Amino acid sequence: MPHKIGFFTICVMCVVVLVGCDRRSARPKVVVRWESTISHPEMREPVGLAMVGGVLAVSDAKSSVVFRFDPQGKPLDRWPTGDTPTTLGRPMHLGADSAGRLYVPDYLNDRVVVLRADGSVAFAFGESGTGAAQFDAPAGVAIDADGRIYVTDFNNHRVQQFTAEGTFIRVWGTHGQDKPAAFNYPTDLAIGPDHRVYVADAYNHRVQVFTPDGEYLASWGGSGRTPGRFNAAVGIDVDPKGRVYVADEFNHRVQVLSSEGKPLGQWGAKGTQAGEFDSPTDVAIGADGRVYVADYGNARVQVFTVRFENGKQNRKDAE
Repeated sequence: MPHKIGFFTICVMCVVVLVGCDRRSARPKVVVRWESTISHPEMREPVGLAMVGGVLAVSDAKSSVVFRFDPQGKPLDRWPTGDTPTTLGRPMHLGADSAGRLYVPDYLNDRVVVLRADGSVAFAFGESGTGAAQFDAPAGVAIDADGRIYVTDFNNHRVQQFTAEGTFIRVWGTHGQDKPAAFNYPTDLAIGPDHRVYVADAYNHRVQVFTPDGEYLASWGGSGRTPGRFNAAVGIDVDPKGRVYVADEFNHRVQVLSSEGKPLGQWGAKGTQAGEFDSPTDVAIGADGRVYVADYGNARVQVFTVRFENGKQNRKDAE
């Protein structure tokens, strides 16, 4: 269940001033408010998050289970259960579809396991290798509006695309640095409302953007601490307005960028207090706008409300 940490946490609020503001307009800003912490006695290394029908799913890499919590942070159940024959090996960044199914990248078993809302296995796909429909440590999953499945193939340094049934469609990416469509251990990806595919290219310290067919469009970032740069861009999600949230792991913060890569704001610092992180690894945005962050090193998930203000348009932007 959620709990509060420290005396001051009830009123924790971070105000982050955006960069690059036009002098003729009011200075835009992001207002971030800490809401709660979600934890579990058995949670050790929360890595991936997904919202499935209002339920928060959290993958725990060390315990090799997926925990589920209600909107108030109360534990519901876990998968696999004691009587489930299927086992997981270090589940990573989760995905979810509109039908309420959860997609679990089974990192050590080189496959993706798809779960129905009741926790039963719908199907699984993938095997070890470097060919089509083969994986070497799948790390992240996203599903687009047409049901197509995208998987970051971590050690193969590429993205693979599948039909809704898990049939291979295409693959893109090579191992490399500073080149379009070259990856250095991609960990996660998300689909925006513009249908573009945003890939967290973790150890190239950047986000790369593609069409649904794998055509390269842009890359943002690079190694650093200034706004818009990353020290391991490992987790990613996109809100309904196209704003991109990135878990900037070793900078111990979350950054928010526009759909074109402009830095909009950031929050977090290394620590154990509310609003502080120890190697955040993923971000998930709920239907109510709450932002959930997997706080890996602190073995918890933190929940925030994020409001965007821009002069006279602040009410509209906050929606």
